[in-house]
Amino acid sequence: MSLLSYLDRHRVLTALQVTRLLFGSPHHARHRLTALYNRGVLARFRREVWPGSQPWRYTLGHVGATVHAAATDNPLPKPSTVTEKVLRLANSPHTEHLLGVNEFFTRLAGAARAHNGCVLRQWWPETITADACGGIVRPDGYGEYTDPHGTLGFFYEHDTGTETLDTLTDKITKYAELARAGITKPVLFRLPSLAREQHLHVAITRRWPAGVPVLIATTAADHSAPCEPATDAVWLPAGHTRHHTLTELAARGAHRHPAPRRRAA
Repeated sequence: MSLLSYLDRHRVLTALQVTRLLFGSPHHARHRLTALYNRGVLARFRREVWPGSQPWRYTLGHVGATVHAAATDNPLPKPSTVTEKVLRLANSPHTEHLLGVNEFFTRLAGAARAHNGCVLRQWWPETITADACGGIVRPDGYGEYTDPHGTLGFFYEHDTGTETLDTLTDKITKYAELARAGITKPVLFRLPSLAREQHLHVAITRRWPAGVPVLIATTAADHSAPCEPATDAVWLPAGHTRHHTLTELAARGAHRHPAPRRRAA
């Protein structure tokens, strides 16, 4: 049921992401996913690219959606409804962004499985996180990661470079408004390149010369190795020149603030 729950909440995962969450080896994961697909528990899709093709993207099939609905006391879905969801997901331009968000959180989950005393305590998708923020801001996710040195609760923003820097700094303004409403959490930005990361830090300094009102930390996709987001010093707080680990960000006091409240369903 763990895989069905993950897919119900986070909608789509690759085989590698499922491996990080639940399995010890990619071979075992691929074998299990293929078996579940053949039984209708899962659906899958991918696009042709040149050369080769994408890895399969897995989501709930009709059997899996029905089993999960029955287990959670929800109405059983019609086959046509599940098929429509799969087709929309397969053809949505937002799907690759969603997979990017899930890539980040599954890497945290994989690191937690590999190290004693580490755990990804919370992983909320965009819809739940936005609801907890009262509509002030719409993060791509919320997480809480614990290692032997502390716990960091944070909002996550997965930037693909399609938005302007003004749009990103406007988001930070909304996070400052959220902090004034009583929800103070660090915001982690994953950016597509070191150049964009540098440009964002310049924009933040220009808008808040006295210091950004919330803790903002960034990392870049082309950061030099090592680059594991859970364990390596790849996070650059705004206004700083030294990169930090998640633990070091937690040591700045972020973990002392309570998590945002999820509204009752």
